Amino acid sequence: MRKARTWLAVIAASVLVIPCAAQEKKELRYTLGTGASLFIVNDSGSISVHPSNNTQAIIVAKPRSKKVEVDGNQNGSRVVVRTHVLQKVSAEESRVDYEVQLPPQTDVVLRNSDGTITVERVNGDVTCEGESSTVHVRDGGNGHVHVRTVAGAINLTNLKNAHVELQSISGDIKIVSVTGPSFTANSTKGNISYDGDFFGDGDYALTTHSGNIDLLMPSNASVELSARSVNGSVQDGFQLQPPKHPTSVANQGKSFSGTSNSGASSVKLRSFSGKITIKKK
Repeated sequence: MRKARTWLAVIAASVLVIPCAAQEKKELRYTLGTGASLFIVNDSGSISVHPSNNTQAIIVAKPRSKKVEVDGNQNGSRVVVRTHVLQKVSAEESRVDYEVQLPPQTDVVLRNSDGTITVERVNGDVTCEGESSTVHVRDGGNGHVHVRTVAGAINLTNLKNAHVELQSISGDIKIVSVTGPSFTANSTKGNISYDGDFFGDGDYALTTHSGNIDLLMPSNASVELSARSVNGSVQDGFQLQPPKHPTSVANQGKSFSGTSNSGASSVKLRSFSGKITIKKK
């Protein structure tokens, strides 16, 4: 009898520590036409966006607790979905995970303080904002891509003909096979890496204050490049051709400029105290 009571006590204690059951998922559906936009405002969790093969936008929200709720509304071509916190919650209880399918030409604006934002194969304008959120944008292009974080990392992969503006205070920025007519990336403390050919006769500017900048370019990259670090260092492992008519005097170990092939794209690299390195792949 004493053993039975002991086991019952253990079972009762186990039941007490089971967390509150998650709220049932909520599914929202909207029909979107040309020029449509989707806004999602979330506090914590993940937002994952993928293309659909029709005009339907399907948003599946998965709250972690019943202390938060999700609502959405459509006003013309604009859809807004928000997470609302109903009462005081823990970090885990405030999480809502979003799975989104939408027409690939839809413009998206995603705000998520903490978690992960992923946008794949979307060709409309993409705006992502977060504090510690990690942002992934890949396999798209032909629109404007604006990403701003405080501490979250920014990762862009395989975007073509995109107008890109990236900004972070301490997050690292990683760019692979991203090209377009206008490209700026700025991180105050984070590092910036670019692996690609700078195709598109574009203007590219990568800037950090104390972070490093690393470039990996193929031999067929066509760039006119200048690099300068005020208190850091620069290293040209690509062996660019010196300019025929330099506009400024190179400072050994601090700055350099040169061209590769016809110099179709303009590339400017700037750091105050970081190291700038260019390599050939």
